[in-house]
Amino acid sequence: MAVCVCLWTSGLIVSTPTGSTAYAVAAGASMIHPNVPAIMITPICPHSLSFRPIVVPAGVELKINLSPDARNTAWVSFDGRKRQEICHGDSITIITSCFPVPSICFRDPVTDWFESLATCLHWNVRKKQNCLSSEDEEF
Repeated sequence: MAVCVCLWTSGLIVSTPTGSTAYAVAAGASMIHPNVPAIMITPICPHSLSFRPIVVPAGVELKINLSPDARNTAWVSFDGRKRQEICHGDSITIITSCFPVPSICFRDPVTDWFESLATCLHWNVRKKQNCLSSEDEEF
């Protein structure tokens, strides 16, 4: 099944769940557990409120086209590497690999992932408040 993506945006992040906790989350996407077989499509500064981050199942073939009516060309980079210009009428096809990269876990994938997020994002951490002094009680 092929999906054609048409959008008005400054850019687009296409990522796997493993890559979702970096650039995609910074652009407004959700965090997705690495065991979920999916592809995330996240717009960067969309020009319409109707274009939101979406998740499609792994195995879907994404085809991203630069419109022939676009005012300019576009650029694409993969993992921040050397960029490539995309001209009018060009397209990029994205599919998931049938050979996923295994990850090493300390205990188990679910616990490790949640504990890592809790540590990095300071979930349920609250700065201890100082006691009120007698001077503060007057106000």
